[in-house]
Formats: sequence, structure tokens, C-alpha cells
Amino acid sequence: MEKENKLSSTAVVKTDRGAAKEMQCDLPQSYGKTESCLLPKDPAWMFLFWDIVKDTYDYIMGAHGAGIFDKSRSVIRVYDITGVAAFDGQNACSHFDVPVFLDAGSWYINVPQSGRLYVCDLGIITPEGNFILLTRSNSILVPAGRVSDIIDERWMLVEGEYQKLLKMSGADIWGGGAAGAGASERLQHILAQRWKMLGLEGAPSSHVSSFSSHALAGAHGNAPDAGDDIWLKADCELLIYGQACQNAQVSIAGKPLRLNADGSFSLRYSLPEGAQVLVPITARHKENEDKKRAITIKASRAKEA
Repeated sequence: MEKENKLSSTAVVKTDRGAAKEMQCDLPQSYGKTESCLLPKDPAWMFLFWDIVKDTYDYIMGAHGAGIFDKSRSVIRVYDITGVAAFDGQNACSHFDVPVFLDAGSWYINVPQSGRLYVCDLGIITPEGNFILLTRSNSILVPAGRVSDIIDERWMLVEGEYQKLLKMSGADIWGGGAAGAGASERLQHILAQRWKMLGLEGAPSSHVSSFSSHALAGAHGNAPDAGDDIWLKADCELLIYGQACQNAQVSIAGKPLRLNADGSFSLRYSLPEGAQVLVPITARHKENEDKKRAITIKASRAKEA
């Protein structure tokens, strides 16, 4: 039976209800292939869904006995393969098992550590403790869910590159000359607030150095005229560097710090006039927290006229 739906004075749509009903169908329960797919949900959870066809069950029962599934435990074996070039099922950094029902078709998995690379095997564990693989998923990187701890000097900008980025950001529309120096101070204040979110005093030197030189240039030009009175400005920064053994977790002002390959680290802070900076540095053994070392850097600055 056909029904006319008048949408406007100039358009008529004819809908064949019978044909539309015949076209309706449900999604298939299976796509005829044994496979699994792993997806990241958030820094603490992953989601695995799978499809196991009858041929796979028949093959496993033919190789291990008809009652193999009844007497075995079904699990998701979660592998941490961070830094593993070619995973073969035996060379993972670590792994753990999650009990699961094979008929569920999907499962949420809580990860022990974020920012790592994971892959999952769906299978069964026999009474003898042997793991029989049914399907292996793709690998995924679970997001870290925290502020990056890469704060060393490798991210510094040279002055020329910084000025280009500053101009591209539109900072120069706030005004040049002395006004530009004021804009520079406002940008520096914004970056200082971001830096304080990490629990550290001062600001990274890659910004401080550039802002300081920009402010000086904005106030007096790149070079004073020959007839100007003599003038002088100076500034300074605090450089902290050191090294620890690779089995140590180093923290600065309570925040974990990633070490370089040789165990070295370095940070730079602004040191404004009259500032007193206290930087506690601690190192704890990764496996034995009773073993620890601590150093506190104290610095103050007083400028004499």
C-alpha cells in the first residue's frame, strides 16, 4: 500500500511501506571469522571485543579433547609490550590474566599502569596450567593521563625561533616598543601560572630567557643610539643538574622526573631579584622505598646597584 506525504505545495514523497518493511533486518550475530579488537577507553581502562566461530571451537576440541572447554578456565591474558620491537607471545615486559566468559563477546579491562603499550590474548588455561590461544588482539597505547614530565633542556628554543613563534601567536598586536614589553610580561605571567601547576617555583628557562631579552629589546631597541645615556641591564637563572642510577625514581619538588639514558637530568629556573628558591630533590629505589637519598638546593638573589 502506498501513502503520500505532502511536504510542501511543490513536493510529494511516495513511501512504499511494504518495501521498507522487507528491507529491515538485524545485524548478524557473527561475521564468520575468529578475531578480537582492543580499544583504549581512558588512562585506566581498555575495551576488548571478540568473535569466535564454531570452526575454532571444533579445532581446539579436536586437538585437546571434546571436554577441554568444560574443564579449562577462560581468560584474557594482558601483555605489557612497551618497548618490545616484535612481540611473539613470550617476550612481554609483564602480563596478567583476567577471568572472562567467552560467550560475553566483550570485556572492560582495568590497566595497572597508564601510558603503556598493551596487547591481549583470549584463550583458555588447562588444568595442567597450559595456555591455549584462541585469538590475539591488536596492540594499543593507553594514554598517560598526566602532565608530561619531559621538562629538560631539549625543548629549549633559540631566540630567533622563539621570536617567530611569538609573532605567529599574534602577541605583536598588543603593541610594540614599551607596550610590547608589557605584552611580554603578560605572556610570561600566563606561562608562570602553568608552571606552578606542576608544583615548581619559577618558570622554565626556555621561556624566561626569551621573554627577558624581548623585554629588553622592546624597551630600548636592539642597540642604543650613540647619543643615549649609558644604561645597563642584567638577569640570571638557576641551573640544576645531576645524575642518578637507573634503578632510582627521582623527584623534584614532589614531581617525578624522567631521567636521560645515562641517568642524568637538568632543569633551569628563573631567579628574580630578591627571590629565595628551595628545590628539594629526592631519589628512591624503584623496588625498595626504604633506600632513598635527598638533596635540597637553596638559592637566593640580591642585586646591588
